[in-house]
Amino acid sequence: MIVRRNFAAATLALGVLALPCASFAQGAPTVTIRQGALHGAVVEGVEEFWGIPYAAPPVGDLRWRPPAAGPSWKGERDATKAGASCQPARDGTQVEDCLFANVTRPAGAKPGAKLPVLVWIHGGGFTIGSATGAFGAETDGIQFAKDGVITVSVSYRLGRAGWFAHPALCKEGPCGNYGLMDQIAALKWVQANVAAFGGDPKNVTIAGESAGGISVLELMLAPDARGFFQKAIGESSFGRLEPTAMADAQAAGLTAAATAGVSGEDAAAAAALRKVALSAMPYTGPFTSRAGPILDGRYVQSGIYEGFAAGKQAKVPLLIGGNSNEASLFRPKAEAVDAIPAERKAAAIAAFDPKGTGNKAQMANDMATRQYITEPDRAISRAQAKTGQPVYAYYFSYVSPGAKAQLPFGAPHTAEIKYAFAGPKQKFAPEDLALAKAVNAYWAAFIKSGNPDSAGGPAWPKFAPNETYMEFSADGPAPHEHFLKAQLDWQEAAVKAGGGASPTAPK
Repeated sequence: MIVRRNFAAATLALGVLALPCASFAQGAPTVTIRQGALHGAVVEGVEEFWGIPYAAPPVGDLRWRPPAAGPSWKGERDATKAGASCQPARDGTQVEDCLFANVTRPAGAKPGAKLPVLVWIHGGGFTIGSATGAFGAETDGIQFAKDGVITVSVSYRLGRAGWFAHPALCKEGPCGNYGLMDQIAALKWVQANVAAFGGDPKNVTIAGESAGGISVLELMLAPDARGFFQKAIGESSFGRLEPTAMADAQAAGLTAAATAGVSGEDAAAAAALRKVALSAMPYTGPFTSRAGPILDGRYVQSGIYEGFAAGKQAKVPLLIGGNSNEASLFRPKAEAVDAIPAERKAAAIAAFDPKGTGNKAQMANDMATRQYITEPDRAISRAQAKTGQPVYAYYFSYVSPGAKAQLPFGAPHTAEIKYAFAGPKQKFAPEDLALAKAVNAYWAAFIKSGNPDSAGGPAWPKFAPNETYMEFSADGPAPHEHFLKAQLDWQEAAVKAGGGASPTAPK
């Protein structure tokens, strides 16, 4: 069933699409948080405060330890510039003093205004990425501020700095998931300080894409994060991800340490590790397996789906989904279709090529997309719906008319981010604006109330009971019951038959 309303009614004004013009002196906004006073900038008619340290610099003896309290200062701190990125440079060097938050709020917001708050966690495979925007999308939240939402984007330790286990370090206390610990510290900082910006600490939505989406689901499962958010948005969040076993992570840590000339598992080894350059422990192997959650028993206690199926997640409204060609991240080959076991091939062709086109490249991409994102989204949605909380599932398939030749298999990984933020820094073709306005309106409505259907566009039903996805396509937003059921059922059967591995899995 497809329910439609006036598509134009779904849109909110984006404002003038122009380069940002900042004013730093006269009329610069100020705010006082627990650490001290800040002065920010007016950008595109909203107010921004950048580069706020939410935790102590994790350097020296604080490297590979849980984040410590952020510094305080006297006088007024300049918050008009972004803090250092946690992303390693091309030569492997890495700035470790990088735990910063950026706040964008509506103009004139005052303490006590109780505005809804979005906390954005960036993606990048836990190895790259930036709180200030990446992958062709700016995530500073300018349009959300125009929608009446405060956006807090946060950085967290990446690569070896953030996701690293070693026996010597683990003897000291919690180890491995330092990046996740940072995210929890950032949420605690938001609870302590967002009211000063005009935000409501009791109306916080966590959101992220890819590694950020994985982080959202991990935070929903982490006992230490419980109570610090009230809603969640997972974009391309790999809901069946299994964490690395601690024994394997420590073995990899020992190998990396040996590469840097550090041996042993005692306190001396820990001290020596904290003195080596992170670039002395380069990664090998595919990008998608370099860093990520480790099964530490505290912050990460199970695989994501296993935790949700057991009902261990936060009972909060969830908006979750992915794009039509998530396989762009893995680039499967058409020959993968030929490797499907004979007993399953007929069902695969019936589900993925019902018109008999013989397009194996499209089939391979669709199969990988269903494996990594679309079917896990359905599994997570089913589990969350069982808790009695509202779940809203989406499928982003829109490709700009001017990009169809370059994107024959559909909307690639990360494509939806700029549509969700839809700010004046984004570069939209005129024909893309209507959908951008609609997506942003739905996201803003969910952030405010936990219900995207209040955006005013075509009705967005809850996922349950009819397993409904809202598709964002060239025809605009439209809900579909039992969306892609044959394909998702085929992939679910693959999971049950052999742990979910398909011929399109990355090597």
